[in-house]
Amino acid sequence: MGNSGCLSRQQIPGTDDRAFVSFRDLLEAGANRNNGEAALYVVLIAKPYSRSGSRCSGSSNPPPCVSTEQERRSVRYLTPQSKFITCLLTFLCLQFFPVLAAGHAVNLSWDASTSQNIVGYNVYRGPNPDPPYTKINSALDPTTGYTDSTVLGGQTYFYVTTAVDNQGVESGYSNQSEAVIPGGGSGSESALYSFAGGSDPKLPYAGLIFDKAGNLYGTTEFGGTNSQGTVFEITPNSNGTWTQNVLYNFTGSADGGQPYASLVFDTAGSLYGTTMFGGSANCTLGCGTVFKLTPGSGGWSETVLYTFSGGSDGREPSARVVFDAAGNLYGTTLLGGNISSVCSSGCGTIFKLTQGSSGWTESVLYAFEGGADGASPYDGLARDPAGNLYGTVYAGGTSGNGAIFKLTSSSSGWTETVLHAFSGGGDGKYPYGDLILDAAGNLYGTAFQGGGPGYGLVFELLPNAKGGWKERVLHAFYNTPAGNPVAGLVMDAAGNLYGTTMLGVSRSSCGGGCGTLFKVSPASGNAWIFKVIHVFGHGTDGYHPTGDLILDSAGNIYGTTQAGGAQGSGLVFEIMH
Repeated sequence: MGNSGCLSRQQIPGTDDRAFVSFRDLLEAGANRNNGEAALYVVLIAKPYSRSGSRCSGSSNPPPCVSTEQERRSVRYLTPQSKFITCLLTFLCLQFFPVLAAGHAVNLSWDASTSQNIVGYNVYRGPNPDPPYTKINSALDPTTGYTDSTVLGGQTYFYVTTAVDNQGVESGYSNQSEAVIPGGGSGSESALYSFAGGSDPKLPYAGLIFDKAGNLYGTTEFGGTNSQGTVFEITPNSNGTWTQNVLYNFTGSADGGQPYASLVFDTAGSLYGTTMFGGSANCTLGCGTVFKLTPGSGGWSETVLYTFSGGSDGREPSARVVFDAAGNLYGTTLLGGNISSVCSSGCGTIFKLTQGSSGWTESVLYAFEGGADGASPYDGLARDPAGNLYGTVYAGGTSGNGAIFKLTSSSSGWTETVLHAFSGGGDGKYPYGDLILDAAGNLYGTAFQGGGPGYGLVFELLPNAKGGWKERVLHAFYNTPAGNPVAGLVMDAAGNLYGTTMLGVSRSSCGGGCGTLFKVSPASGNAWIFKVIHVFGHGTDGYHPTGDLILDSAGNIYGTTQAGGAQGSGLVFEIMH
């Protein structure tokens, strides 16, 4: 493992190496593996803006780098060389310039065609870089400019034009231009707290949770007094600002180190979580722990509930734990369990912690074998009212591209069933995030890659009367503006789904893109409508979100970015409903 914090690579017979390569490995290689030629034009907003960040310092597990240069200027047009295209009508060509986005309108302009008898132009728009496009002008435009005032904040649009002569003959499409519309009002972001690193927390990899008073709690993988991560709280002030308080600084020793996961409260107000490392010295950086933080008059005190040994009991828990009604805890470990030639460090486990008079006892409910049953559960579990457990593995499965599983309890123990094995094609590949259940028992989640374009997708898994499950792709990402979701989803009362993508090429200041926050809404005819609510990477708003989102009662969205922010070490944000 070294000091990088990256996941171990292992081989599964019949699969390629990438079955065990995490998205962090992909990022450290430069970006996601689907990166190709970028779009010809990217719109810059016509108002002063600034962008800053810190380059990767070579410290443990660096995020993708951004430039340290400061930018602050107004931009009207980009400056690629003008480019003529071959048109269907002889001698009819258009010179199409990039667009200007100002407020919630896009102003387009182009040079007049030099062909004879041109009487006007049509303007076409689409949500994706490839056709089909929709004509948006109601009548032929005799000028060489058009204002599209029907755009929505947080969306990306692709424009082309055609020229029409006095015989009604229309040219082929011009070259394409792209407009990235900023959020504002609904969908606008507020930076609640920017982490500074050093003795301050750094790299909030996981999501947040609320307490009853509206305070937010989370973990950072690094930073703190020992540079081994923290548990933090941020509380709202009467003037609209937020104050951050470190509840616990991990040492990386017996108490644990480098928490990747979010937290959970018990009914008494204590916090529970996991650390990826620390604890037992059987592993190079420690095999990981499950811990409890208890509030008291003198602050918060930590208790280690269980220390993993790195053997059959599991190793490196990277996900949150979940309670049942009896107070038992359930979770996953990335490694450990079945240690064999298939998985030299173990294929991962599902575990249960039970409290007794002498402390907490761990039992392994299932140890993955690395074959069709899957391997390496990266995120946490979902639990249905009957006590069944659901989760994802990002490796293994029949095609080696990950799977969705269910664990069912009986008098003879727990049984694993694979509900869906990803093929690596249109159905998805490498599911890193956790699952959520709706009232009907349907499952929802994300896959980091796969889908038609290859940049990941949002899926639903529906049970049928015969006991089987069927996957339905709700949205496939195109990388522009959004691509490669890492985290799971959250659902509001109306059935809308919210999530984040870690990458996407809407902003060039981040390797592979800065990430987005999106919404997928149910529509008539079993259709789902996708919308980008916020594009990260603008100024100091943070980039690369990887943790699950949460909603408050007003529908506002809260989350973290593992990088960026005013001080470059990550951010806690709110997106207003």
